[in-house]
Amino acid sequence: MHEQRLAALLTTRTRRRAGLSAAALLLVAGLLLPAAAVAASDAPPADAGGKPVPTGTSDPSVATGSARRIMAAQTPLLAAATRIKALAGDEGSGLSGISLDVERRRVHVWWKGSPPTRVTNEIARQRRTGVAIDVRPGRYSERELRDAARTVLAHRAAYPGLLRIGPRYDGTGLEAVVDRNGTRIAAGPPLAFPVPTRVVVGPAAKQMGRVDDTAPFWAGGVARPVGSSNRCSTGFAVIRYFLWWESMRGLLTAEHCSFGGNVGFTTGVGTFIGTAGPPPTAQSAPHSDSLIITTSSTGAAARTFDGGVGVGEFSKPVVGRADNFPGQFVCTSGAATGAHCDIRLTAINQVVILEPSFTIAEGVALGTQISGGPAVGAGDSGGPVFTLAADPAKVLAAGMIVGGLGPVSCGNPQQSGCLNQVAYVDMGYLLVAHQVSLLTS
Repeated sequence: MHEQRLAALLTTRTRRRAGLSAAALLLVAGLLLPAAAVAASDAPPADAGGKPVPTGTSDPSVATGSARRIMAAQTPLLAAATRIKALAGDEGSGLSGISLDVERRRVHVWWKGSPPTRVTNEIARQRRTGVAIDVRPGRYSERELRDAARTVLAHRAAYPGLLRIGPRYDGTGLEAVVDRNGTRIAAGPPLAFPVPTRVVVGPAAKQMGRVDDTAPFWAGGVARPVGSSNRCSTGFAVIRYFLWWESMRGLLTAEHCSFGGNVGFTTGVGTFIGTAGPPPTAQSAPHSDSLIITTSSTGAAARTFDGGVGVGEFSKPVVGRADNFPGQFVCTSGAATGAHCDIRLTAINQVVILEPSFTIAEGVALGTQISGGPAVGAGDSGGPVFTLAADPAKVLAAGMIVGGLGPVSCGNPQQSGCLNQVAYVDMGYLLVAHQVSLLTS
């Protein structure tokens, strides 16, 4: 029921913010913003880490009734889908796709061939707990379709005007989005693609805190490359271990904010966050459009900003990771335009070509703000995407913003470059790309 819309997450917390800026970008890859002043406010009580935290941050009332209801309804569906996906395995699986129908409290599963016993047993167990799951035949497995999309990407010159390509979640083939110069692809023979592909003409994804964060830094703050006017956002905190010892800690951000990395980042008021190394080179996840801003061992925390920018800001602890499925609801929380909810996923595992830099991002999920409002805005690239945990005062990390589509009003004269659709890289893809773990509370 579309009238049951997810509401933006609100509480009383505020944090002082000033000098917000970013440089306008076009695709879903690192939304940048021009400078804009933000009013200061009184600081609330501090948490154990010495940072201001709003009274009632752990209170479930931080979410409105509408948001809490739909996220609560989604929780068992997301858990069931995640479990089925895990049991399917990566190699040789016949899983074609999974989608959530939150309004109808149902999980749809598509499978090429017959699911293995471990999967059918899990589906039966979930049904006994009250989760409605239906299983439908899929023509191709998700793995086959992802490989087909990579084949197209490897021969990109043969597909002029290509903007995005990825699996259709029901396993019937691929969907390719082309610009108007690529309409001849749409008119070409089916054999132009390795599998059946629906070709549509559409817009390109555009690359897109808060401002004066202090250590330990959180997701959703401003990330500004030293010596650059670009402004992006910090993503979730990650950590790497050598045996039992922490060897690295840092914050994700979008690489298109500073191509090639090897640059320092500061907050919006010039406080040094850390230095980003080069982009990752993992062959299994080669196009993450991401960097890690390395901090000290106490310089990044498992929290994310929520609420507005300069007004109504607060934070929530990050307690785990969420997989992404079509039909799932998520929230974004970039440093430039703040938190946006009511965002329903329409596609996952996409390969997107971001403008204007023509950066390639893989493992991308696409979501639309169902009320027609903004999902993301200029300056939000690199910022966090999350869903609520079973306790709505906590979040599960879903990914990192890289861009968006569909210009809409920001609803705030101090903000610009807002888009109705968000594109973000899946959290699991990012962790594989950097060989790190998510830092959790």
